[in-house]
Amino acid sequence: MVENSAQPPGETVVSPEPGAGGGFIIGVVEGFYGRPWMMAQREGLFRRQRKWGLKTYLYAPKDDYKHRVFWRELYSVEEAEQLVTLISSAKEHGIEFIYAISPGLDITFSSQKDVSSLKRKLDQVSHFGCTSFALLFDDIDHNMCPADKDAFSSIAQAQVSITNEVFHFLGKPRPFLFCPTEYCGTLCYPSVSQSPYLRSIGENLHAGIQVLWTGPEVVSKDISLHSIEEVSQVLKRPPVLWDNIHANDYDQKRLFLGPFKGRPTELIPHLQGVLTNPNCEFECNFIAIHTLATWYKSRTDDGHRDVVMAEGEDSAASVPVQLEKQGGDESLETDIPYSSELALQLALTAWLTEFAQPHKYYGCHGPQSDTKPSGAHAASTIVTTIFQQPIMSLGPLASQKKESDEEPMEMVEEKQEEMDRVLMAVEVGPVPRETEGDLVDMQLGPTEQAMSLADPPTLEDLQLLVDLFYLPYEHGPQAMRMLREFNWLRANCSVVSVSSKCKEPHKVAEWRTRAKMFEGMCSSVIQMFTRLSSCASRTILYDLYPYIWDIKNIISLVKAFVLWLDGRILSTSFYCYWMDHGRWCHNQPPEVLLGGDQETWAFSGGLAGEFQRLLPIDGAIDLFYQPPPPVPISKTYSIRPYAPRDEPVVYRICSEVYREAAGDQAFSEHEPDLIGDRLVGGFLSLSPEYCFVLEDKEGIWGYALGAVHIKPFIKKCKMCWIPSMQEKYSKPNCEEQLSEAQKMKLSFHEEGESMPESFLSSFPSLIKLVVHSKVTDPSVAKCMMGCLLSSLKANGSHGAFCEVREAETKMVSFYSKLGFFEVASMEGFPKDVIIMGRTL
Repeated sequence: MVENSAQPPGETVVSPEPGAGGGFIIGVVEGFYGRPWMMAQREGLFRRQRKWGLKTYLYAPKDDYKHRVFWRELYSVEEAEQLVTLISSAKEHGIEFIYAISPGLDITFSSQKDVSSLKRKLDQVSHFGCTSFALLFDDIDHNMCPADKDAFSSIAQAQVSITNEVFHFLGKPRPFLFCPTEYCGTLCYPSVSQSPYLRSIGENLHAGIQVLWTGPEVVSKDISLHSIEEVSQVLKRPPVLWDNIHANDYDQKRLFLGPFKGRPTELIPHLQGVLTNPNCEFECNFIAIHTLATWYKSRTDDGHRDVVMAEGEDSAASVPVQLEKQGGDESLETDIPYSSELALQLALTAWLTEFAQPHKYYGCHGPQSDTKPSGAHAASTIVTTIFQQPIMSLGPLASQKKESDEEPMEMVEEKQEEMDRVLMAVEVGPVPRETEGDLVDMQLGPTEQAMSLADPPTLEDLQLLVDLFYLPYEHGPQAMRMLREFNWLRANCSVVSVSSKCKEPHKVAEWRTRAKMFEGMCSSVIQMFTRLSSCASRTILYDLYPYIWDIKNIISLVKAFVLWLDGRILSTSFYCYWMDHGRWCHNQPPEVLLGGDQETWAFSGGLAGEFQRLLPIDGAIDLFYQPPPPVPISKTYSIRPYAPRDEPVVYRICSEVYREAAGDQAFSEHEPDLIGDRLVGGFLSLSPEYCFVLEDKEGIWGYALGAVHIKPFIKKCKMCWIPSMQEKYSKPNCEEQLSEAQKMKLSFHEEGESMPESFLSSFPSLIKLVVHSKVTDPSVAKCMMGCLLSSLKANGSHGAFCEVREAETKMVSFYSKLGFFEVASMEGFPKDVIIMGRTL
């Protein structure tokens, strides 16, 4: 065994200056779970780091299988060439390249064979030109194998022994980083100051080795000077902060675009470095890295405090930070108080210029597109893509995804397929829709393009984007305002209910004014989506697109639901449900949603998740899972409650869709309303309060209809609707072979079969949803279904069903993808009809 201690026990080693001997370690760690970044992205990172004064890059992608799972394996010739290129690129840009390895999953510390394998691997990397290293033991079990228990008194002693030995073997490189298994306050037992593990590390780890630390928590909202002083005392050295404030690998729907905050610059003299471990999506890290650079440049040693803005205060006017006219963000003055709000504004201004750059490469994670432009758009602009692989591909035994309640550095969570469907190249113009897995088998319409020519993104768009995807424990101001307004609108919707006893016009006017304002905020989100989806930089778009697609869809749904609340019949169960459900109540502000003692992964889904949980169908997870299309589209549709003026268009769409499916069998032009009268007329006449339409600037393209309780609905049909239809359509001669049109007429004159009571007790609501084949947006059907089912559940329904003819196989598939399942046949069911239902 080599020596385990580098200084006498109990002696505190504190550098006189941050990172003394090797300089302050400031930069980026690629240390997330998920697909590693591409070579071209890393080279782009080095250029940005040089420009902004960030001097360090730590290579530690968890899903590089030769970094962690198969750490013993040497790099192949091809892999070695790429690493040599990457290390050389870092040096050319003045970036310190630190290679990290994580052997803790299965290493036997007392095995000389394993120790030799570790040395051999690091020696190979040193021959690539790497001179700085890191040994990581995060997210592993504290337990040791029997052989190690015989050789070491504790896991800390085992880790220190091998770390010190490797440190000496490599010639005591500087920097050399060590990540402990207890790498944050919440993982220390029983506490930071009393942890035997940390004490052993501090007393026995060589003084020349720096220790990584994430703060009080895995993802720390705030990091105080006191907490850093406490851990420094135990470790006998200042830590290097591995900062997870922008890490998003623990939640596939969350993205963090807010500024670097919650870390006062007074920490800098008490640290040996700061490395940000940011979002998995490379292009989404501009703000995280830019504001970290501003934070570091803004360090003060003269006692100035950082600037914290009050809500609503104009940050731009509060701190006199100047940029030289031609110097851009490179010329940010130093030695000034740090303001996260101002730092964000500086980053947004710089980032906006990136959106206008038509980048010629993109290191996306998805498959390359084989789609070619065609027709009139064949001459449209084509963005060329250079296919870039990560240094290592994911091996077949790569770590598996763990339960969602685990901590992010304990999770091996790849983004779901939806994150990988965005193509590596886009060609502006019509692109055929993929049919497999889509809700509707549709072709691209003549008026719809994959990308429309919209206005470029504005600074206001980027500010809104950041507010929607802010930080783990905090929504941005505009997002909080939207949550507050939605909470107020739903809590006070009784004043506009048609069954309301409230006779105070000023309250009704207030509700409708605020609803209009909320509708405007929702429209701003949708407009932001349109402009971002049409931006010149496809590299930025592809990383952002799954997130803006998701937030656009949930905001569209919420907007439509608020419109529906105005003037609807609302049951008592509706109010009881919302007042008792979820984490909000009538007098509880949305600020309670974030913060407290909960870890950040408790707030699943971010802002989109908050809105989802505030809808009546919050448990219908499948309706909120809406993968983005294979090619980004900027065209948007809106959903609103049905109005009587929409009847002719709904009838027309109903007829067109039915004729297309039925092959246009013998429907007379003299009876244009027959199909509509049979399939949708009863809903529009007798249950309009549960009807929605899908539209764009050109008109209506779909509808969703429902009846909250089928028994009274059928009774009303027999009394009011059927007699008028019998008068309109004479009964055909049943002795002849009937056409489809004649069968429809006959249905008005025959008694329909009633549904079994046992079935209706579980599925009391009847629904019908149709989307025109010219609509290619795969999300609109789920959004419409979400609106319809929300309205039904708000008024007491706990299940819905639809009727599909046996011959309509496409409709069966359509409803199946909306969460409906075929109900087993029972006595009393209509013949030649498939009944599909889902619970609410």
